[in-house]
Amino acid sequence: MLGKPFHAKPPGVTLSRVAIAGSTGYSGQELTRLLNHHKGFQLTAKIGREDVARLGRPEGAEDLRGKVDLAFLCTPNEISLEMAPKLLAAGIHVVDVSGAFRLQKHGYPEWYGFEHTAPEWLRRAEYALYPWKKIPAAQAGAAPRLIANPGCFPTATLMAVLPLLKSGLVDPGTLVVDAKSGTTGAGRKGDVRLLFSEIEGEFAPYKVGKHQHWPEIVEAVEAFAQKTIAPLFVTELLPTSRGISAAVFGAWTQRPASGVQALVEAFQSFYKDEPDVSVGTDPSFASMKAVANTNRVHFQVAEAYGRPVVFSVIDNLVRGAAGQALMNGNLLAGFPVREGLA
Repeated sequence: MLGKPFHAKPPGVTLSRVAIAGSTGYSGQELTRLLNHHKGFQLTAKIGREDVARLGRPEGAEDLRGKVDLAFLCTPNEISLEMAPKLLAAGIHVVDVSGAFRLQKHGYPEWYGFEHTAPEWLRRAEYALYPWKKIPAAQAGAAPRLIANPGCFPTATLMAVLPLLKSGLVDPGTLVVDAKSGTTGAGRKGDVRLLFSEIEGEFAPYKVGKHQHWPEIVEAVEAFAQKTIAPLFVTELLPTSRGISAAVFGAWTQRPASGVQALVEAFQSFYKDEPDVSVGTDPSFASMKAVANTNRVHFQVAEAYGRPVVFSVIDNLVRGAAGQALMNGNLLAGFPVREGLA
C-alpha cells in the first residue's frame, strides 16, 4: 500500500503528500502516471482494490493521519461516499473523482441508485470544473476540503455549452447533446457488454433518459451560467478504449451577421488564457486522436441548416478524470495549475 518514504513538505506549499485510492482502476492508473512527472506532489500511498475496504474503516483512515495531506479518490461512488468523510475527519483534503458528491439539488436514489449518507459533506463539496471554477489554495491549518471532480461527459459538454450560453448566442431551451465515449469511461470492471467480442464493430446507446450526468450538467449550468436548462442528452458507447466526442446542437437566439465566426470569437474569448483549449472550424478540431492521452480540449464549431453546432472532444481519462483532478489538486495545494500535465 505504501509508496516512497514520507518527507517534509516543500517550503511554501500547504499540501504535498498525496494518496490515490483506487490506484488500480483506469483513472487511478492515469493519475499515478501523471504524478510520476509532478515536481511537487509526492505519491506517498497507493491504495488498490485490496486495500480500499480497510481504508474505508475509521481506523484505516487514521493510519494516514499526519502522513498524507491530500487523497484522490478514484473509487466507485459508494466507496467514495464511505471513504471521503473518514479521510476528511482525519484532516486529509479530498479530491473525489467519483460522482458521490456532485449533485446538490437532484436526488441520489433516483440518479445513482443509493441513499446519500453524508449530507453535510455533500453541501460543503466544491464542484470544480476548471477554468469555470478555480478553487483557492488551502490555507495552512484550515479545515480539510472536499473537491467534487466533474464527470467525463459533463466536462466535454459543459466546456462547449457554457460559452454558448454565457455569450447569449444560443437559446438555452433548444440544447441537444449527443455524447459518445470510449469503454474506459465505464471503469475497470467485469461487464459482459464491455467485452471485446461485444463492442467490436458495435456503436450502442445506453442509459437513455436516465444518465446520472444529466442532472450534473443541469446543476453546473445553473451555477456557472445562471441559466435553467433541460437538454436532450443521449450517450453512446464507442468501440474504442478512450476519448469522448460531444456534439452540442441548439438554435441561435438571433443569428449574428458573422455567423460561425461569432462562435469562434466567443470560445476564444472565454478560453483566451487556456493554452490547452483550441477552437476552429476545420473538421480536424473534432478528432479524438488529437486529444488522446492529453489534457487538451478541442472544439470544432460549425453551422448546419441554419443552426449552430459545436463538437467537443477530450480524453475521458485525462481531462475527463485524472487530469482535471490533478488540476484541482494543484490549485488546492498552491502549485501551478498545469504542473505534471505537460
